[in-house]
Parts: sequence; C-alpha cells; structure tokens
Amino acid sequence: MSSEYDVERLLRWRSARAEADAPPAPSARQLIALARPWWERLPEQFAAYVERLRGQQLVYAHAATTPTQGQGPYPVPALLVRVAQEVESSARVLYLSVRDGRLRMRFRLDADSAVAEPRLEVTFVSDDQSRPLLEAVASQSTGHEYHLEVELPEWLESIWSELRVSDRMPFRFIMHAPSTAG
Repeated sequence: MSSEYDVERLLRWRSARAEADAPPAPSARQLIALARPWWERLPEQFAAYVERLRGQQLVYAHAATTPTQGQGPYPVPALLVRVAQEVESSARVLYLSVRDGRLRMRFRLDADSAVAEPRLEVTFVSDDQSRPLLEAVASQSTGHEYHLEVELPEWLESIWSELRVSDRMPFRFIMHAPSTAG
C-alpha cells in the first residue's frame, strides 16, 4: 500500500508543479485575435507582400506573352516567405478541379526557389483587386509539386468552376511554411 500512496503523492505533486509553471490561459480577446487570418492580424505586411507580387514580372518562354504549344500552363506569381528571406517565384498549375464546393489543385513550384517544406500555407490573392481570397494548406507530393484541397465560398465556386489548367489564373500565391505564417 505504501508504494501506491507514494506514486499517488508523486503524481499530485507533479500535477501541482505543472499547473504552477503553466502560462495563464489566453483571454477571449487573444483567442479571437488568434482565430483571425494572418492578413487581418498583419495588414501592413500583407500589403507589402501584395506590392511585391504586383511588381513581379514573369517572363514566359523568352518574353512571349502567351504559352506556345507544348510549353505548359501560364505561370502564377508566387512569393515564398521564409524565416530569413522572402523569395519571388512562380508556380504552374498542373491540375485544377472545382466540384461540389471544393477546389482540388496540384501545382509545381519553380525549381530555382522550391522549398523542401512538406507543407505550405498558401494564401490566394486576387490578381486584379489585390485582396485575399482564401487560404489552404498544400502538401508536398513529389519533387517540387504540391497538392491542396479546400472548400470554396459559393461566389468563388461559380467563378472558378470554368477555369482550365491552360487559362491564365485569376490569383497569385503568398506561401508560408507553417512555422513562419503570420
């Protein structure tokens, strides 16, 4: 009996220590702030990223403005945000399906700037209005390719349901590794 009593006492002591060492619980205001998307918490940073995306000029097939036969889809401007740096890049949408309110997409990052991250948080930014559209988590599949699946708002579903991989995409990407997201 004495050993059971000692174990119980030890567990109670350890529990009391853990409670004493734990940080205070966040307030309701802090919890609400944490639930907001990163672009609402850091509007100046979002504006700076969008400005960099807007200034990004993508050259396609040696200054051609449209893809020629066999060259693949249009590049999508992308900004990769890492801990120590921000890298301008591009992505090519390889697969795109909008069905039953869900977007399924596969894309390949430019090999020069591809990250070795198993997951990326991708913020879709409107190409014409420079505002955030949605956020999704993309998982690395092979090499520089990533795939994602996310629920779309109804208004986006109706617009994007007509998109094809060969079309110019109406968005740009801001990508974070989960550890660097706002």
